[in-house]
Amino acid sequence: MTTSVNDDAVQRLLDIQDIQRALGLYVLAVDTREMSLFDQVFVPEAQIILGGVGEMTPASYKAMAGAALGALSATQHHLGLPVIDLEGDHAHVRCYFLAQHVRNDLAPKPFLMIGGWYTDDLVRTKDGWRITKRIGTAVWYDGNPEVLGMGNFPMGATPRGDGHNVPGWLMG
Repeated sequence: MTTSVNDDAVQRLLDIQDIQRALGLYVLAVDTREMSLFDQVFVPEAQIILGGVGEMTPASYKAMAGAALGALSATQHHLGLPVIDLEGDHAHVRCYFLAQHVRNDLAPKPFLMIGGWYTDDLVRTKDGWRITKRIGTAVWYDGNPEVLGMGNFPMGATPRGDGHNVPGWLMG
């Protein structure tokens, strides 16, 4: 039996939904501190590269995030609509984020907001779509850098660099 155009379109929509679920589970894991959800987001050997933090594996990111989040009173991550490029069992995604971080013990300046985007590569696995590489690009900061222990880190826009360009997969 051959697949029809409709079958292909339905599969594409299901793939997009599963990719969006993986992206959503990431912020849910961070904001609820339920790091086990990362197992539904990343392949075990994924590269996670976050500006200002460096390169990590999912295991090392779980450990770092668990410790860092413990010092915060709250976080709330918002994601914009992802731009998804599907290529068979692989996908590329760019998704904007706003990430609020709060430490009540630093009142009257308990907030640090970070804006930027994630650029992800994903692969279809037997358990659904998973991220194989995530690059987090912080584009701007606003608030108190001490919320994340960043000392006198300058607020405002970060210097423009390679991560600020349109991904090559969108230009092809």
